[in-house]
Amino acid sequence: MCNPLINNEIENIIKKFKKNDFNKNKIVDLTYLKTYSIDDTNTIEIDDAISLESINGKYKLWIHIASPSSYIDYGSVIDKKARKLISSVYLCRNICYMFPELLINEVFSLSNKDKRESISLGVILNDDGSVLSSEIVQSLIRVNYRLDYTEADELIDYAPKEEEDLSLISRILQTRKCWRNDLGAKEIQESYGKIIIKDNFPTLKVIDSTLSRQLISEAMILYGNLISLYTQKHKIPVPYRVQDSKNKVGMVEIKKKGRSNILNNFLLKKSMGKTYYSINPSKHDSLGLSSYIHATSPIRRYCDLLVNYQLNRYLNNNTLISQKAVENIITDLNIIGRQNTMRYREDQRFWQYKWFEINQLNEYKVILLNWVNRYKNTCILYFIEYNLSLVCNLKSELEIKVGDTIKIKNISNNVNDIIFFQLCS
Repeated sequence: MCNPLINNEIENIIKKFKKNDFNKNKIVDLTYLKTYSIDDTNTIEIDDAISLESINGKYKLWIHIASPSSYIDYGSVIDKKARKLISSVYLCRNICYMFPELLINEVFSLSNKDKRESISLGVILNDDGSVLSSEIVQSLIRVNYRLDYTEADELIDYAPKEEEDLSLISRILQTRKCWRNDLGAKEIQESYGKIIIKDNFPTLKVIDSTLSRQLISEAMILYGNLISLYTQKHKIPVPYRVQDSKNKVGMVEIKKKGRSNILNNFLLKKSMGKTYYSINPSKHDSLGLSSYIHATSPIRRYCDLLVNYQLNRYLNNNTLISQKAVENIITDLNIIGRQNTMRYREDQRFWQYKWFEINQLNEYKVILLNWVNRYKNTCILYFIEYNLSLVCNLKSELEIKVGDTIKIKNISNNVNDIIFFQLCS
């Protein structure tokens, strides 16, 4: 870091952390729990971890979220820089982290090195997936197992007697997902293709929706839902994540028999309203929840950090960040957040074009998802082998209908950000 003010703050935070200066009156020691973190192998921003506790014949699921706000002051130089960035941005050739890497590695991440402060949600679910009881505490945890998704999938699948917690957690959260589905959640489970750079060459990696990924997703949704109910109950001003109902395409039309799941999922996504942040709690339509909040990634998203600040302040009886200040930040969350998303998409698109240039002689089996402009031959194609959707130009003398599966080959690249294909003869 070149900024001496930031360097000074980093030094002070690391000193505070090394002192183990925990507020023992407020912090609940949960280091006795067997705790797992599950993330991609190369990830350093480990925001979340999970544990399972058996109490009087019932299972209590613990979801632990990192607590950078225990060390960073709101309004500090590091906080202001994070607020300016709004989130980490993951580009193919580099990652723009929201926080200094030294702090991520040494203090914030829920690694398996040391005890870590977190904000933990303990929840017991009923048999139908509804909440029987819950509590939110400032905690001290220790991650015993740092797993990637492949390792976690193996533990869930095989469920060895000595390590059956993840398999039990998976079943508990599947029940919770069924509960949300009954409330109208729109579930899309599909693999997707993502460009990664390997040895300076773009490679298409397929990310599958495995049991461990579903487990983490559902745990984070549960945390976000219960935190949103907690902040409403205690009148804590925070940014709520809202999704209005669009209702342009009926569910009966979306789930038409005889149509591929790929096309059904595409139409389901088209039917969803836009998501945005608001000071007012409201329904998140596709999650099937009356309210929801982003709270599980405070190391990589400023919205979640803001919630982190507010929870820590409330739990310690300190003055909350004002509603007006939160509303001002929400404006940046919506604007800069969209810009960051566009940066990621544009970076992916650039390397997708590069990948097709390298693999120009290949033939591809695709599904036509939509005609964007039939007269200009602009369409959205789904590349079956790579689980990838792309806006393309498709040259054909034949009448091709939405939902048709066809074989195509590349005829030209990157003309006005469009890749050109034609039907194979």
